[in-house]
Amino acid sequence: MCQDATTPSIPKKAAKMPASLSNKDAPSSAPLTPPSLMARYTCAAILVGIMGIWGKLTFVPETETPSVDVPLHSYRTPLSLTVGYLISLPILHLFTQRVLAKHFDLKALLFESMVLYNVAQVFLNGWMVYRFLDSLINRGHPFVGDISTVSTGTAYVVWVHYCDKYLEFFDTYFMVLRGKLDQVSFLHVYHHTTIAWAWWAGFYLFPGGDSYFGALLNSCIHVMMYSYYALSLLKIRCPWKRFLTQAQLLQFASVIIYSYFSMTSWPVQERNKKHYLCIFIQIWEMASLFVLFFIFYKKSYSNKRINNTANRPPTQSTADEGDDQCQQAVAAFTNTTTQLMDAAAKDATKMVNGAKKTLSEKTNPVQKEVGGAMSRPSWSIVS
Repeated sequence: MCQDATTPSIPKKAAKMPASLSNKDAPSSAPLTPPSLMARYTCAAILVGIMGIWGKLTFVPETETPSVDVPLHSYRTPLSLTVGYLISLPILHLFTQRVLAKHFDLKALLFESMVLYNVAQVFLNGWMVYRFLDSLINRGHPFVGDISTVSTGTAYVVWVHYCDKYLEFFDTYFMVLRGKLDQVSFLHVYHHTTIAWAWWAGFYLFPGGDSYFGALLNSCIHVMMYSYYALSLLKIRCPWKRFLTQAQLLQFASVIIYSYFSMTSWPVQERNKKHYLCIFIQIWEMASLFVLFFIFYKKSYSNKRINNTANRPPTQSTADEGDDQCQQAVAAFTNTTTQLMDAAAKDATKMVNGAKKTLSEKTNPVQKEVGGAMSRPSWSIVS
């Protein structure tokens, strides 16, 4: 065997890798097993079962909406679920990396489950929007300045909205399973954890009256958001993708403004400390999310502008980078325009050089050096 003279010879014993290290720590080069149709539908069936259990606990008869004195409204419920959520994320990540990701194409395995989940969220949030608007338009629920009204159905929908905060934990679980850890940011985890507590406090302290407004706007945003997720999975362009973060910022600001006017419009004799506490929690949650989302919005779009100014070939823009067809077309048009301008500049330079050469050949060398230097201004393009 030929060996490089500069490389020392490796003894056979040293070159042999221990079996335990080679089997456990060496990266596996075996191709991932494509999931069968049965495996994919089994995952979707498990998700349907979980959502069915959630629906059975949530969609109780409207006249039997759980009151604040039942065990389900104890602080132990959000405490156990949010702590379990936070603990489960690193465990799920470790299990995914050590076991699942080595043998299965998780993106393909979870495709039907993710489409089903996002479509279900679209219909669920759309139903909540419909019920809130129906209470405002047809059932006479006050728009603002009310504390105690619970007979118009808004309290029941707020209850469903609160329960949906726990179902939304699957947003993070799908990201972890697919290895999209860059999306599991502090903003994402903070949002899912604190919003569950905020709505628990809202329903516990202030289930009726003006508490519907934040849930109404949030449901509208979620219809847009989960529609975008479903369309992205199906490779369909979403026309409102670019407005999602802006719509969320508008939602947070609107809820803060509404909360202030709501608090100042309440009847003085009906006000209570728990109402002020609920408003404080809501304003704090919306303000903190507004700041975090604004930082995310500013950072992401600043990075996008930097990436767009880089001279990258069009083949580097892929669907995985999150650029839609419109953005790809704009980038391609910009690159093409830049190339055409460069080519035109080169042609113009060649023409000027050719004219200079022709002029120099027809001009007397002595006149060119003496008379030409005296008659031409210093800024002339002919030198």
